[in-house]
Amino acid sequence: MDPKPRKAKMMFGLKVKKKKVNKDLVLANKGAVDSEVQLHSEGTPLLEEENTDDQPGRSEVRSRILPNKKRSKLKTNIQDIERKPQSFQIAINITEARQLVGENIDPSVVIEIGDEKKQTSVKEGTNAPFYNEYFVFDFFAHKDVLFDKVIKLTVMHSKLLRNIFVGSFKLDVWTVYKQPGHQFVNKWAMLTNAGDISTGVKGYVKCDISVSAKGDAMQPGPKASDADEQIDKNLLIPEGCPSERPWARFCMKVYRAEGLPRNNSSIMANVTKAFIGDNTALVDPYVVVSFFKQVGRTSTQKSTADPVWNEQIVFTEMFPPLCQRMKIQVWDAGSMSDVAIGTHYFDLRRISNEQDGDRGFLPTFGPSWINLYGSARNSSLGDDTVELNEGIGEGVSYRGRVYVELAVEIMSGGTGSDSGRMSKPVKDTKAGKAGGKDGKTGAGGAASGAAGGAADDDKGKTVAAEVLPVESPPALSANNTSFLLFGTVFEATMIDRKIGDKPISFEFSVGNYGNTLESTGQPIQSPSVPRRRRVLDVPDTSDPSGSSHLSPSPTSASSPLLPREPQETALTSKSITPPEKPLIIEGNRYFMYLPLEKQKPCVNVLSHWENRPYRLYNSNMLENIAVLFEEGVSGVEELNKKSDPGAKDELKNVLQEFCMDARSFISAAEAKLKTEVKSTYLTQLDKKRLTMCKEELESIIGEAQSLGGRKRKAGGMKEMLHDVTKLTLRLRFLVEEPQHTVPDVFVWLLSNNKRVAYARVRARDLLFSSSQEARGKQCGKIITLFLKPPGKRVAGLSVQAKLDVYLWLGTCSDSTHMLDDLPAGFSPATGGTDASSPPSHLLCKEQHKFLLRCHMYQARGLIAGDTSGLSDPFARVTYLSQSQTTEIISQTLSPTWNQCLPMSRLLLSGDLQHIQEEPPRIIIEVYDDDALGKAEYLGATVAVPEVQLTSDPYTPPTLKYSPLHCGSQSGGDLLAAFELLQIPESGQESLTELEEEEGGIYRVPANIRPVLSTYRLEVLFWGLRELKKVQLLSVDRPQVFIECAGKTLRSSIIQKYKSNPNFTTLVDAIDLQLPENELLHPPLSITVVDWRAFGRSTLVGNHIINNLKAFKYIPPPAPPAPTEAPTPPSVPYAPGTALTLDPQSTEGPSQFAGETSSAVPLTNQDLLITVEDEAPPPAPPTPKREPRKKKDGSGKSCHSRSTKRKRRTIADESAESVIDWWSKYYASVEKEAKKDESVFPQGFENALQYHSILGEGIESLVSSHSDGDKKKKPKGKQTVMLNVGLPTKLATLKPYNKELEAEFGPFDDWVSTYELFRGKANEDDGATEERFIGKFKGRFCLYKLSEDEEGDWDESADTGQFRVSRGIPRNGPSQVLIRVYIVSASNLHPSDPDGKSDPYIVLRLGKNEIKDRDKYIPKQLNPVFGRSYEMQATFPQDSLLSVLIYDYDMVGGDDLIGETRIDLENRFYSRHRATCGIPTEYSLDGYNAWRDSLKPSELLSKLCKDNGLDDPHFSPGRITLAGKVFTGKTLFMDEDQPVESYEHLSLKILHRWAEIPAVGCKLVPEHIETRTLFHKARPGMDQGQVQMWVDMFPMDLPHPGPPVDISPRTPKGYELRIIVWNTEDVILEDSNFLTGQQSSDIYVKGWLKGLEDDRQETDVHYNSLTGEGNFNWRFVFPFSYLPAEKVIVVRKRDSIFSLDKTEQKLPAILMLQVWDFETLSSDDFLGTVELDLHGFPRGAKAAKSCKADMLTDGTERISIFQQKRARGWWPFSKSGELTGKVEAEFHLVTAEEAEKNPVGRARKEPEPLPKPNRPDTSFSWFVNPFKCFFHLIWRSYKKYIIIALILLICMLFLALLFYTLPGALSQRIVNG
Repeated sequence: MDPKPRKAKMMFGLKVKKKKVNKDLVLANKGAVDSEVQLHSEGTPLLEEENTDDQPGRSEVRSRILPNKKRSKLKTNIQDIERKPQSFQIAINITEARQLVGENIDPSVVIEIGDEKKQTSVKEGTNAPFYNEYFVFDFFAHKDVLFDKVIKLTVMHSKLLRNIFVGSFKLDVWTVYKQPGHQFVNKWAMLTNAGDISTGVKGYVKCDISVSAKGDAMQPGPKASDADEQIDKNLLIPEGCPSERPWARFCMKVYRAEGLPRNNSSIMANVTKAFIGDNTALVDPYVVVSFFKQVGRTSTQKSTADPVWNEQIVFTEMFPPLCQRMKIQVWDAGSMSDVAIGTHYFDLRRISNEQDGDRGFLPTFGPSWINLYGSARNSSLGDDTVELNEGIGEGVSYRGRVYVELAVEIMSGGTGSDSGRMSKPVKDTKAGKAGGKDGKTGAGGAASGAAGGAADDDKGKTVAAEVLPVESPPALSANNTSFLLFGTVFEATMIDRKIGDKPISFEFSVGNYGNTLESTGQPIQSPSVPRRRRVLDVPDTSDPSGSSHLSPSPTSASSPLLPREPQETALTSKSITPPEKPLIIEGNRYFMYLPLEKQKPCVNVLSHWENRPYRLYNSNMLENIAVLFEEGVSGVEELNKKSDPGAKDELKNVLQEFCMDARSFISAAEAKLKTEVKSTYLTQLDKKRLTMCKEELESIIGEAQSLGGRKRKAGGMKEMLHDVTKLTLRLRFLVEEPQHTVPDVFVWLLSNNKRVAYARVRARDLLFSSSQEARGKQCGKIITLFLKPPGKRVAGLSVQAKLDVYLWLGTCSDSTHMLDDLPAGFSPATGGTDASSPPSHLLCKEQHKFLLRCHMYQARGLIAGDTSGLSDPFARVTYLSQSQTTEIISQTLSPTWNQCLPMSRLLLSGDLQHIQEEPPRIIIEVYDDDALGKAEYLGATVAVPEVQLTSDPYTPPTLKYSPLHCGSQSGGDLLAAFELLQIPESGQESLTELEEEEGGIYRVPANIRPVLSTYRLEVLFWGLRELKKVQLLSVDRPQVFIECAGKTLRSSIIQKYKSNPNFTTLVDAIDLQLPENELLHPPLSITVVDWRAFGRSTLVGNHIINNLKAFKYIPPPAPPAPTEAPTPPSVPYAPGTALTLDPQSTEGPSQFAGETSSAVPLTNQDLLITVEDEAPPPAPPTPKREPRKKKDGSGKSCHSRSTKRKRRTIADESAESVIDWWSKYYASVEKEAKKDESVFPQGFENALQYHSILGEGIESLVSSHSDGDKKKKPKGKQTVMLNVGLPTKLATLKPYNKELEAEFGPFDDWVSTYELFRGKANEDDGATEERFIGKFKGRFCLYKLSEDEEGDWDESADTGQFRVSRGIPRNGPSQVLIRVYIVSASNLHPSDPDGKSDPYIVLRLGKNEIKDRDKYIPKQLNPVFGRSYEMQATFPQDSLLSVLIYDYDMVGGDDLIGETRIDLENRFYSRHRATCGIPTEYSLDGYNAWRDSLKPSELLSKLCKDNGLDDPHFSPGRITLAGKVFTGKTLFMDEDQPVESYEHLSLKILHRWAEIPAVGCKLVPEHIETRTLFHKARPGMDQGQVQMWVDMFPMDLPHPGPPVDISPRTPKGYELRIIVWNTEDVILEDSNFLTGQQSSDIYVKGWLKGLEDDRQETDVHYNSLTGEGNFNWRFVFPFSYLPAEKVIVVRKRDSIFSLDKTEQKLPAILMLQVWDFETLSSDDFLGTVELDLHGFPRGAKAAKSCKADMLTDGTERISIFQQKRARGWWPFSKSGELTGKVEAEFHLVTAEEAEKNPVGRARKEPEPLPKPNRPDTSFSWFVNPFKCFFHLIWRSYKKYIIIALILLICMLFLALLFYTLPGALSQRIVNG
């Protein structure tokens, strides 16, 4: 559909409605102020008539809203579902990190969730560490609390003494939980540093994060391990979130609060109160805001309940943040400890919109009030009050409100503009004290000083947020409006007797208005208060112009609790009903009621709030649209369940009506936006939200229209309903308004001036609007409220009273309408509809006498209340002031009471018409009678009686099911009918009489009871399994009772359960009288008893089946008639349409074109199916000549084979490895991954579709050759040769990533398994495990008997007559050989303190146990076991196989990690043949040898025999079966001899067995299943998965071949030889202290990642002046390698204390680093290069052409495992810059080759390398000081040194001369 016409249509739609809506809209806003403009549209049908002419479409919509019900909608659940804490498991797998910032760091990853912290191992000297470590965190918490927890990943560089922070990433649990599958798989978390936001990304960590609640199945995600994957495309962020997230400042401005509880609840406070008196507020409030692990708090205001802060808390966080909620809490600073006053959460999704362009908007809020709710305001300190005030659970009372504003600025680099301007934190003495005391923070600090703990996960290590002062928002003139809450109590019953018989009253309050028990109603004005408060009394607005309009008078504006308008001061609120003494209900000593028949007390509460009703009006309009839409959709779902063809059209209507509703809202929103654009009192969020709602609705309309226009396809209605449900959820999300106005209404029951029980009603639901769409859904209606006690819910029925009240809330100007919707027949006693004098009572004009008859027929699916696993149920019906109880039916969960409870003398007030349309509701409770204690509550429901007036003819009521609810769990259903009969003037006699039985019990009259017919129930009793001990004794002689509709069928008694748990008599039948209406069929109960000595019997357990629909007998399709074997006539079985399917066209391009020629020409009446033409899944297309080569005989010459081998060596690295089972396994996994990408034809339910069943993955050929080498009947080595020669065409199996039962159903096609339970049903979900006592295997078949069949079956009670026993195997012991293959396990739950496990396998089958403890795998959470076990079993005794994985412990007992259980008997007898999977191809030996005991042709014959078909007819080139001819190749060459073999063709037919008419079904293929492990201690939580399969072979058939060898491949030994020849352009780090010359002492280090112990270094090239280094040095790295997985296997001890070597699988990555050698200090790191040996860039030919981007750009990559040799130049880099180049030569040899041709390390023998030709300058000064002198000093300063020496000699000469001259002279003179 092109968009233009649609747009025009929408515009047109809007134009039409504009006028009308606008008019309504003016009312919505002006009505609040302008009381003159009023439209009395409520009760009158005027509107409908007006509409009919100008808007034909809309009138219908209006009429959908207008039926003015006087009562609110029926809710059968009388207790709110209370959220309980539950178990969660967060699993995190850290795979690797890349691009970490830092030089040569030793990184480890720290994972924090809340208070828990775990850390990976430390990897040395790498910026790209590989971890592959798995961590599990277990939590038991409320969902909300857990979802707010933050998962933080921090990378630390671990130094000896301290750890250096590299970067961190965080997100909250909710972000993970909302992902598909509740998980992120293989995503890269981007690390940043919040403290230094200008520096950008610090690296990436690749991880999987999953959150699972109980019962969530973990889907193992696809593991991507290619080294060059793109990080940017795979970031760990939710979909739709931009990959580059800027930093932003979240400013939460906290202005003020009001109405906080005035007295804090500590003990000291009471003492203080005694001294000071009541009037001072005893709270010292401060506000704590926490967001994403950051916490900020305001200063503390002393002794005020209306504090003013004017501070803002600024968080710096990336935007959009991966955190859903911001928490704001008000705390009271106490002397001993701080106490939370109230908590509010901001859901960021509600206050922002992430769409692009001008549609989206940043989170914004207010300035606006938020209301706080929590524990009762005057409550004493209790456990639950703390929880309520910290935001867990529903608040039971209003606790004040806070005026806040949230703004977000995106930062354009650097820090924000504000921080410079006001950096001074607010001084706060209290915060300093609290902080100092807790040792957490200083003054004005971050963490709340609360000992109560602002948030359990924020303590201690939170990041402080800035706290800055902020201007208070400019005030507008006080425009508060008076709101009036008017209420009338119509009925108060079911008041709990425990409350006592003191007079009781009901209090209604809005906020603090109407709250009578609050110590002070109005604050006392102290002289200092008005001055401060006046400025602060800021209404919810932001208009600068109004700042001068402050009222000077202290009373009018100062206290928000004082009434403003002088004319209203006379009106005093009357919020409490007059106290009345309750009376005990007739027939029930537990309940009381208030006698309110004559007059109904009224209350009225006047309150003052900001005039912001438009927010609530918008929400109401959206909710009305949503409710109508949801009702429509649920109606369609009901139709669809009954498979009504009209469902599709009905859905179209619903969608059209919704589109019209939504358009009317859109036009209203547009009009509002236009009129209010300039308006001052709309906050930013108000405008944006209107726009958002408008746009979201437009997009929903678009989708709804495309859904309505969608053509019906295979998914059909189910798919459409799924999409529509998504739309309803999107619509629901828009309804909630984040900016609060009027707080919720609380109704309290007061007795003896104590608060006993409460109910909370949303103000929005009660709000009046003159426009019908914007009115609250409960405004002016009688609401049924069930009051509950505050605090933790007690077990059982916690309802303290049932109240029917009429409530109306609106502005005082609208108060004339408050009685508009009162039911007829009531009038106000005093006063009128005026707000100034509302009525105090309603008088009832007329009263009528009625009689209620409760026809209690039966119940089903009740909760077990006794230890036996049954209950003794009775029902109690309460109506007005009367109550009656049914009889007790002992020991059943599906009682049939068939009892009528009459209640006479009922007085109903009001108009007859009103009573007929909406009579008061009936409460039915069901209890379990206990002989000793009090009856136990099992559930309750609410029902509406059918009213019969005397004026109408009598029609009997119909029985209906009402759901019973017990707290949060379903309590079954009640089938009953209720009729309310008006007693005529003449008295009760004229009414129809009830049949009374002895004991005064009335039965349900025949005209109400369902019409019964005779049905026959046939039961197949197969056996009992897994029975546990009962009363400490094991069960020995059990018997089963089948009970239905009051009749019981008994099985035979099993004489010795241990030796044979099956029944001797298999089939029995019973005739039942069941209702004709299937929906009213009673439940069926299976009860097992054990007969003990002296005729005693003990109940073992029971199972209730509530729906008998599944047992309805469907006659089987007629089997194909036997025909002549050779040429069956094809017409009867072949509908022509099915056969026209051309295999070529349906299966994609056929790759077997050459082979059809082998089909034999057929006679034309045959039905021909050419099996060979069936194409396998799209596999890599292989050259066509290969199939021919194989077909032409024994293959081509040897030469051709060897060339093939050569090519393959390059293609596949496992060239040398023999093809084994693992080759098949890897090929299958790879094929499955490819298959996921392609699309398959789906749906083969239809037995007549002849195309292949690929969609279901049975056809598992990976290659395009359906007749490969396995088609031959080869001898000896030839297969192996062919296998090796053609490795790309491997046979495959089917890897299921779930249990086999999840794929094929629980294999109950022959018999069903019913779990038996015993013991009390708790509300805890984990209890089902403890209640489980065993299993019953049986089958039921129910069919209606015609007249002549009844009663004559006893004579012919031959088992052949029974319908239920068709296709049942013989009932005798079967000897079976069982082989269990355990391939591997993954993601095991760590059970050792170091976060690892040492798993080993234990198998249990009956009394056999195999414990494989010696073969444990040390320190491994993903062990590859590769073990197969063989055991013999006898069915039925040993039918349950348990696979347990234990953790090996040296000391103490071994811990169970998890277990999985398989019912082998079900698999053994199933038609799907789950004994031994059918391989894809037939071969005699080799890796794919046939392992079943029967060959395919024998199997085919056996299947035909078992299913009553004629034997298949084999003739060359074809097999004829069930009237079909399958053709294919049957002639094969074996050693140049042609051999006829039907096995391959038979195998093809077995794969297509589902196509055989009448008897066909899908057979289990050769497979591996992935089973989830569970542990009793953590019920329902995934403890890991195990990959395995089970083969079973009957012992009476030939012995199968040897078991498949699946032992893990041993890693292959390799040796990597690296010669480091030279380096160039290495950066020069050192400078000579004399000459200043730059040089470096270069050496190269190398190692394989994971083998750091074998780190090798070259010698040092000293004093390199140009960055050139010459080494000629050889590194030799021996390592073990698994070619198929492409990983290096490292086995080493983790620490010196480890007993075992731990095996790790790591990617093959070579690290080469260049360093600068330092003699006296630590060496300097110069650069590194990491080469993935599977794909690294080809080395540059010369140093000049070696560039830094060689490693990143897409140059050709080579694998050393393919090339074996490589030489070239590679770049060193450091922090992303080129720091040198290295010339190296790689040579990879296998361990054997290395032994033959060894080489020496370094330059040693053998094959020594020549010494490098280094310049003379290369030496160490430390070792050779003279050389150093010569090269460094002599060369540079030769001249100077020589001159200096000459001068020195001269000087010495002169000095000696002058020294000796005087002596010589004097000597001469003396000697003279």
